Amino acid sequence: MLAGGLAVSVFAALMELAAPWPISFIFDSVIGHRSLPHALSFLPTARGSLLVWLTVAMLAIAGLLAGADYLSNRLVATAGQRVVFGIRSQLFRHIAAQAPSFHQRRQTGDLLARLGGDVQAVQSAMVNAVPTLVGNALTLIGMVAIMLLVDWRYALLAMALVPLLWWTSRYYLRRIKALQRQARRADGQAGAVAQEVLTSMTVVQAFGAEDFEAERYAETTGAGLEHNRRAIVAQSEFTPLVTMAMTASTAIVLFFGVRAVTSGHVSPGELIVFMAYLRGMFSPVRQLSKLAGVVSIAHAATERLVEILDTHEEVPEAPNPRPMARARGSIELSGIGFEYQEGRPVLDGVDLEIPAGTRLALVGLTGSGKSTVLRMIPRFLDPTSGTVRLDGVDLRDLGLADLRRQIAFVPQEPYLFRATVWENIVYGPPSGGSLARGDRAAAIRAARSAGLGDVLEAFPKGYDTLVGERGSTLSGGQRQCVAVARAMARNAPVLLLDEPTVGLDAELESVLLTALERVAEGRTTIIVSHQLAGLRSADQIAVLHHGRISESGTHLQLLTGRRLYWRLDRLQQGRDTTPALVPSGG
Repeated sequence: MLAGGLAVSVFAALMELAAPWPISFIFDSVIGHRSLPHALSFLPTARGSLLVWLTVAMLAIAGLLAGADYLSNRLVATAGQRVVFGIRSQLFRHIAAQAPSFHQRRQTGDLLARLGGDVQAVQSAMVNAVPTLVGNALTLIGMVAIMLLVDWRYALLAMALVPLLWWTSRYYLRRIKALQRQARRADGQAGAVAQEVLTSMTVVQAFGAEDFEAERYAETTGAGLEHNRRAIVAQSEFTPLVTMAMTASTAIVLFFGVRAVTSGHVSPGELIVFMAYLRGMFSPVRQLSKLAGVVSIAHAATERLVEILDTHEEVPEAPNPRPMARARGSIELSGIGFEYQEGRPVLDGVDLEIPAGTRLALVGLTGSGKSTVLRMIPRFLDPTSGTVRLDGVDLRDLGLADLRRQIAFVPQEPYLFRATVWENIVYGPPSGGSLARGDRAAAIRAARSAGLGDVLEAFPKGYDTLVGERGSTLSGGQRQCVAVARAMARNAPVLLLDEPTVGLDAELESVLLTALERVAEGRTTIIVSHQLAGLRSADQIAVLHHGRISESGTHLQLLTGRRLYWRLDRLQQGRDTTPALVPSGG
């Protein structure tokens, strides 16, 4: 499609080049007495008839030119839209494929600015600038070639200012591009500030920081405004300079051309054709100069897009991953070590065996590495040393899609999408294959199987209740109920629970614990929790301290050991008010 549009642009340029010649023949062969070229000997010699033919030729050329312009713009613009669609889709897919560490470092607002404003800048260049650039460049090249054929001396005279024009163009284009690069960066920062504030508006309003955040947003937006303003000033300086240079060239050629006509060296028609081409050059050059801003913005935006596309922080996958239809669920961690910062280990030699279908609880003080262990199961993190296995297979030998299909995850702060309750429950492809995405009846069955039917059906519109962005229209407990129902619908052999009952009242906590018992039945379950009372039914409890397993066993066994777990349990029951220090040997 793009090639077809460019081919039609070539035809349009040819029509643009042919447009002045009927006027030349009218002046020289109708008004004057010069004979037509041999190639046009088929035209009538009578002046009246020749005038009609040449007038029809003018109209035909104009019609063909208009049709070619329409078709070229339509083809190139459509191709440009599809190219930009492909860029945006590829960019989103690429961002989504990056590891969680990439998203933790990047500002969401800046990524949204790249998907939005930067892609839009490229789209503007593809749809508006490319047709103008191609058409005017072809016309300009053709006009210069014909001017050299008509009279090479006057052509060189007309292009005497080209070196100065080239140097000026290069200077201003570099200046405008640098300013636009800074402007796009500032716009990304402004988007990041806006996203951060809008998603935490409750905190902003609670602390009365509306004015402060408004000033911070104005400051970042103002930086982009200033860079854009300076780019516009540079563009405003550049275009008049191009106009002045072209006008000077026209004046010089006209001065010497009229003298040549009066001396008989050049015919009036030839001078008219030459001046038509020269004036014709004026329009493409001026339009090309006006494109400097659009192209510079697109260039700066493209750099930002390429920066992301050239970033490869995907979770590495084996070239030939081992297939896994449905796991039994046995998990083994051998010698696991991990560092977020070099030289500061979070985990150091963690060994755990979790047989299929059993329940393991991870407990410990804040920062002991519990959530880090949990995040290694779906490979949100890979260990710095050691190996994590599922059914005896190293997780790094499995395809990510196969691995994560085996896992249902209930995070501490469940994220819900702006959709109905039942659509949130059946989000994502199923694990067992029995649940079809978009199946409302299956969502209801999953919720009732988890024992959460009464809670969810009490919503204003039951399962059809529309959930606000990030679940803002539901309470924390209600969001957690939907997340647990989602885990049940997932029907995965491995269940990961990160503080599933934190912040809930006693009644809802009891309901959720009962639901989690049902969801965990027959599944390998790993739960991270500070609420020790809910862990008594766990098959095994592992206590993490300073990145190591300090003790493990059942609830009763750990209480008998009278170490860290015993101390945490006493603190939660209000029997001990001293700090939870680790006894010697722990």
